[in-house]
Amino acid sequence: MEKKFPILLATCFISGSLLAGCGSNGAEDNTGNQTTNNSSMEENGASENDGTNEGMNDSSDSGSEEMTNLEAGVDTALSNLEELKTTVESSSDDVETINEQTMTLEENWDKMESQVEEEFPDAYKNIEESLYPLIDEGKKDEPDTDKMTELIDETMMKMTEFKETLPTS
Repeated sequence: MEKKFPILLATCFISGSLLAGCGSNGAEDNTGNQTTNNSSMEENGASENDGTNEGMNDSSDSGSEEMTNLEAGVDTALSNLEELKTTVESSSDDVETINEQTMTLEENWDKMESQVEEEFPDAYKNIEESLYPLIDEGKKDEPDTDKMTELIDETMMKMTEFKETLPTS
């Protein structure tokens, strides 16, 4: 009996642990992550819907407003690229600023990405062939500034060409 009791106790403990771990549906964890994401967005002055439906309405001219917003989004991205290029060329050792400007570029592209992908799939693919490698390089602890300069120029050219194909409002 002395040997059976510790084994029985250990078996009950392990079974209880497994049941407790498997019985959790993770709802508590998800709400915590959602709260964290919402609070971090609020700290940045953003909301969940920033950029997705901004300035759009249900009237008959919403298509032209979407194009105006897309054109403004492309202008913002081009401005971000210009700023990043200036930093890379003049302060290539300022990695923190390069990282921050790269993140800003990515955030601004994300605001219009789905619209570009849906309405202009060829341009979307073309732009992202240089944009995503640029973003990846810009987030590194030690970005290759020569490579970044090349990717910035390529992405700026592609975005400018894309902007010229947009219908004027």
